[in-house]
Amino acid sequence: MSSGMTSPDAAGRDRDGAERQRAEELIVAGADALDTGDLSAALARFTPAIESADEEIAGRAALGAAEALLRLGRDAEAIELLRRAAEAGDRTLRFQALRRLATALVNAGDLESAIDVYRGAERQAPDARTRTQIATRIAWLTQETGGSARTVRAAFSRSLGEERWSWVIRVMLIVTAAVSVAAFFWTDLWIGLALIKFNGGSDILSAEPWRLLTVALVHGSPLEAGIGAIQGTAVHLFFNLFALDLGARLVFRLYGVGRLLLWYGLGVVAASLARAIWLPTTPSVGASGGVFALFGIALGAEWSYRPLVERGARAALGQIGGLIVINLLLGFGLNVAGGGIDNAAHIGGLVCGLLLGATIAPMRAESLHRRWGGAPTIAGIREGLIVAGIAALLFVTFIFWPALAQLRATLPI
Repeated sequence: MSSGMTSPDAAGRDRDGAERQRAEELIVAGADALDTGDLSAALARFTPAIESADEEIAGRAALGAAEALLRLGRDAEAIELLRRAAEAGDRTLRFQALRRLATALVNAGDLESAIDVYRGAERQAPDARTRTQIATRIAWLTQETGGSARTVRAAFSRSLGEERWSWVIRVMLIVTAAVSVAAFFWTDLWIGLALIKFNGGSDILSAEPWRLLTVALVHGSPLEAGIGAIQGTAVHLFFNLFALDLGARLVFRLYGVGRLLLWYGLGVVAASLARAIWLPTTPSVGASGGVFALFGIALGAEWSYRPLVERGARAALGQIGGLIVINLLLGFGLNVAGGGIDNAAHIGGLVCGLLLGATIAPMRAESLHRRWGGAPTIAGIREGLIVAGIAALLFVTFIFWPALAQLRATLPI
């Protein structure tokens, strides 16, 4: 054969290689479109690659197309594709498809089938932590469908340690409640933790900056006597703890424990600075500014990265939006009537939270890039710059807060 001619076998290999490369490019483009929320474009990219002769590529394409269909509300079509992807030879891909299929079946109300699929996913799980997470779902679904107590206990026994960091939220609630109760009956503790800005003409806050954070640990005031003060403090503390639990669980679900703690702290500081600038001579207490920051984070994530936020979180976010509006309206109304709701703190915390949630994608959300190769380093750098920028802005605001408070006092509001 002439050296200038290509054999049929070589031509076939070249053609297969080109087709594989094209399918890989379609999958990458589909994942990009999915992560940015362009669901129709994602589906258009994934669909041709489903017919690839390469089983792994076809399975990945089917999984991506199914994700797009689920977010478009076309669950029945998605379930069929997920069943196809679950038959892939690659164990990791098979596990991802089984877990997503089980979730889709739960949303469709087919709990018995979901339990069976979850059992398959549990066997394919890549690590112990993931297996415990799936075992928890199996336990709850088995209990909900009337399964035997023995089966439920067995599943729960496998699920110990599912959310190994969820205890942090309980500690946040316990510490806030315990310190608030102690400070209400121990005046010196309250004085040391409350957000006291100016006192007798002296700038207390600039000399004692920890008050920007410790304000979230005190509710009510021991300086106010009577049963009415005790009742008011109890109601204030109860509702703040309820809202803190709700907001913390949402942010934990979307971003994890590290970001929950750091961003809650930033939100409390932002709320405290807003309080100091707006009400420089009035002591402030309460965690509501930090709570509003958590609400803002969750809402910002939902607005900017809606396709990455799971449906259960979206339902809770709808309720949170209503709570924010009601609280702000009540605050404005009561303040006009002579009440004491600190809307400056609410708005300061909310704005800080919205900035974080709207500019940083949920780290614990479903993302095909994370499933197949980890989050891009550029996303981590971008997040670091955003958080550092917000922290720097808060620091500058703290340095100049007395001047900003004087400037605010000149405004006709």
